[in-house]
This record gives sequence, C-alpha cells and structure tokens, in this order.
Amino acid sequence: MNDSKKIYFYITAILALFIPLPGRFVFAFYILLLFDLQIFLLTLVFHGANKLKIGGLKEPVLIFSIIFLTILYKQFLYIVCPVVAITLGFCIYLPSISTYTITFFFGKKVNSLSKHLFNNMRACGYNTLICLVLFMMRDLIGYGTLTLPGWKRIIYLKFPFSLENTHAGAFFSTIPGALLFLSVCLAIYIFFKKKIHIIAQKGAEK
Repeated sequence: MNDSKKIYFYITAILALFIPLPGRFVFAFYILLLFDLQIFLLTLVFHGANKLKIGGLKEPVLIFSIIFLTILYKQFLYIVCPVVAITLGFCIYLPSISTYTITFFFGKKVNSLSKHLFNNMRACGYNTLICLVLFMMRDLIGYGTLTLPGWKRIIYLKFPFSLENTHAGAFFSTIPGALLFLSVCLAIYIFFKKKIHIIAQKGAEK
C-alpha cells in the first residue's frame, strides 16, 4: 500500500472509531486497546486457519473470533471500570463492524506469520497514535480535562483553562465538532504534504 492509499485507510479508521464516541480520552483508550487486540488475535487466527486448510470456513472463523473477543472484552470492562462499559454501550462493537479490519489486513496472502503480524501491528500503531492524539486534544479543548483509566473509576486531571462553558468548547465536544476538527487536521496534512512534495521536486531538479 502506497502513502496516498495509507492516509485514506487511516481516515476511514479514525472516522469509524473517533466520531461516534464521547469526546473523552479514556474512552478512546479502551476502544483502541480492543481494536489492537482484535488485529493481533485475527492475525494469529488467519494463519492458523491457513495451516489447517479450512478454506471457505476461514472468514466465518475470523468473524466469530472478533465477536467472541469483543464480548469477552466488554465483560472485562465491567470488572475493571463499569462506568466506561456502560457509557460506551454499543460503541464497543465499532471496531468489530469496521469492514476494513478484514478486507485490508487479511485480503492478501502473506506467508510469514511474524512479518504479517509486524505489518499489521505497525499499521495499528499509526492508527492508535493518531486517534489518541485527536482524543487528547478533544478532551483538553472541549472539557479542559484529561481523563485517564483507573481501577473501577475514571481519573480526571483538571486544567486551569476550560472552554466547556463556551460555544466553541460545547461545539467541539459534539459529533459535528469532531468532524470539523478532523477535516481541519486533514487539510493541514494535505497542505504540508504538498509543500514537502514541491520542495522535494525542486531539490531533484537542482
């Protein structure tokens, strides 16, 4: 996958995970942890299915593995932090229903398990980092706090500034605000990418 296609994959992943969730860092942390665990498990199951040569049963096995892990993870959340599990609700299934999870990571044949696992987790790492940064900014700007996972609770780190009571802060905490913020970030990325491309072309001409 070239760089131009990678950015569209990351945008798709961010839209699927970033937009519908409450604008708190702690919720993104738990959702992204589930997403990374799913990809890790699916890579192992994918290669296990190839070794067993089960053919047409591979896709159902992958889907069953996603569902099983998601249900198990949600029960784990009820133990670790019930308020997060209750607040997320059906959002906990967002990583599972993202169709690119299977089509992107498992659409091509890869012979080496270690190489496949490394490539998949590296791609997950990019997506996780982008989402965590965006949620951190959304938490800070929208609420003036940083929410962190804690045992049986959410840890709130409050900052002296807060835009929560302003129109800007309230809008930034909404889904349209999240879409606007993501659009601005994408526009900045495209702007700098074009500038770097132009500079690289001028350097090559010299």
